[in-house]
Amino acid sequence: MAEREQEQNRTEQPTPFKLKEARDRGTVAKSMELTSVLVLFAFIGLLYVAGRSLLDRQLHLDAALLSQAHQLGFSESAATRWLSGALLDTLGLLAPVFLVLVGAAILAVLVQTGPVFSFFPLKPDFDRINPASGLKRLLSPRLAFEAVKSLLKLALFGYAVYAIIEGLLPALLALAQIHPGAYARIGLDTVGALLFKLALVMLVVALLDAGYVRWDFMRRMMMSRRELREEHKRREGDPKVRERMRALHREMRKRAGALKRVPEADVLITNPQHLAVALLYRREDMLAPQVIAKGAGELAQHMKQLARRHGVPVVENRPLARELYRDARLEGAVPQPTYPAVARVLAWAYTLRELRRGAAA
Repeated sequence: MAEREQEQNRTEQPTPFKLKEARDRGTVAKSMELTSVLVLFAFIGLLYVAGRSLLDRQLHLDAALLSQAHQLGFSESAATRWLSGALLDTLGLLAPVFLVLVGAAILAVLVQTGPVFSFFPLKPDFDRINPASGLKRLLSPRLAFEAVKSLLKLALFGYAVYAIIEGLLPALLALAQIHPGAYARIGLDTVGALLFKLALVMLVVALLDAGYVRWDFMRRMMMSRRELREEHKRREGDPKVRERMRALHREMRKRAGALKRVPEADVLITNPQHLAVALLYRREDMLAPQVIAKGAGELAQHMKQLARRHGVPVVENRPLARELYRDARLEGAVPQPTYPAVARVLAWAYTLRELRRGAAA
């Protein structure tokens, strides 16, 4: 019931992404009837182009084998040589036929599906031996179509064979007045004409089958709105996760950019190993000191190195460093509860800076 309801909800056309996934699994719209017809037409073309030449070579081979039959020895080596030669000559005659048929079969598949290379169909699929799945396939529209197609093929082939034999009766009766040496070529022409007419009948069935296979494939590929949303999530990722990742990237870029401002800081407050917060205060421009950079872990260590390199005072104050790192916003003012502690640290930093200037002078 759930599967039927899900199938009824598939009202959207398949996306190129789903069709590509199906193609990667080896699932494509392919009509075996059309493949068979194209192979049959290739065989008929071979008969018309090279049939008489192949027939003459086969007759010459048969004549040579029969003319040497009295010389055949019954020893194992002699029989082996004779049989090997006959098989090689026969394979030489049939090799072009096999190559044409195999090439036609490959070309017929490529025309329908294009190049498809996948090992997925070779993987074990226990659903194929599941009785419930087998019963579902027995009741599928595909099986009903196959039954109707078989009946149509039987009716068309029966009528075609009847009409062909009825038309051949005068020619068959006239064989009595023709030299037996011409029977082979007449038979070849007759078989070629018979196969061509049967192929035309098969072509009608194959075109119907190809159309149905294409329609059934697209029907099975149809998607529901929920599947469209899930595919979008798989391709683009969950929107919440993407937004969180973008926020983290913005924060990381902001902090990395803030490192450039460490040399401008009045003081760097540390944890001392894990946290570092850089403060800047300009009395004429700011109502309160601002946090211009903060970091943890390796970033904090890098901030301390920058501060020492540029002569920024470094103060170890664990409670203040934790509170500023946790509560203060980057590029924002320090929280009001930290004003007294921050004022003491800045006063110490200004004093240290004046002492350094005096010593340098």
